[in-house]
Amino acid sequence: MTSPRLHAILLALFLAFVMGSTQGVEGKSYLAYISDSPTSTAAYWVAKDGGIFAKYGLDLELIFISGSTRGIQSLIAGDVSFVGAIGTAVINGRLAGGDIAIVSSLTNTLPYYIIGKPTIKSPENLKGKTAAVHIPGTSADFALRLALTRAGISYKDIKAVTVGGSPARIASVITGQLDFTIVQDAEKIPGEQAGLRVIMDLAKLKIPFQLTCTATSGKMIRENTDAVRRMVRAMAETVYYYKTRKEDVIKIMQKYTRGHSRQILEEIYASYNDLLVEDTYPTVEGLKNTLEVQASFDPRAVRAKAEDFVDLRFVDELKKTGFVNKLYGRH
Repeated sequence: MTSPRLHAILLALFLAFVMGSTQGVEGKSYLAYISDSPTSTAAYWVAKDGGIFAKYGLDLELIFISGSTRGIQSLIAGDVSFVGAIGTAVINGRLAGGDIAIVSSLTNTLPYYIIGKPTIKSPENLKGKTAAVHIPGTSADFALRLALTRAGISYKDIKAVTVGGSPARIASVITGQLDFTIVQDAEKIPGEQAGLRVIMDLAKLKIPFQLTCTATSGKMIRENTDAVRRMVRAMAETVYYYKTRKEDVIKIMQKYTRGHSRQILEEIYASYNDLLVEDTYPTVEGLKNTLEVQASFDPRAVRAKAEDFVDLRFVDELKKTGFVNKLYGRH
């Protein structure tokens, strides 16, 4: 029988073998997605299962790495060629010295909700309560801190318990283990069905924020420019596919989210459809907002410029060539 130590060594060697040299694009490469929630990741599932990556000559295998911070770490390490991340993680990765950039965007606002036990009647009642939170540097972490600031509450005034991704956070509140959390529609809907109350709706505020985006390394941009160009085109077509092929998209989401009912997926589809950015331009204004908040506790962000975290040449090409307008039949 293999010992646990030997098993761990063999597993590590196997992962190193299958994920090694992923920066090359002639063979199979890897894209890390950082959430199992369809409101964050559905576009990448659609790009893969809808044949769009293949159409653009991208042999990309999807890998789930929980949390945008960990996903960015895998990008910096060269374990993956692309990552579906959020702006806060890209900012932190680059401030730490990582040669990375956002090349395409999917959603440019902050569609989060603070949801909790029905006994919590208002944002002011959050003080002293226990919160199910994600790891620092994630969009959920940023959104919670921003929401508390808007409510006049310090982060120190709550009892934060790190739980992880959205499904785990909402489950911890539904089961009564913790008092409240912050989630997107995919978890808000079943939370409300379970009797939880929406305490704050950040989506209504329409705050510019770099949420879901595609990032890659500077090395990838320099050495495999055409592959990055094809990736950006593929993501633009994925948005078009999502907006125009509802039934196909829902079938794909059902494959990856076996716990959601058809009704919930319908609502998620509609919500995500409204958020998707047709031209896939990253939001520099949203990155500026993040840097302003981060500068209050991170000196590295004080002098940082939002423009340094994006490489817009590829989306600029889409605009110049009329690529997106052609997809939608516009002239």
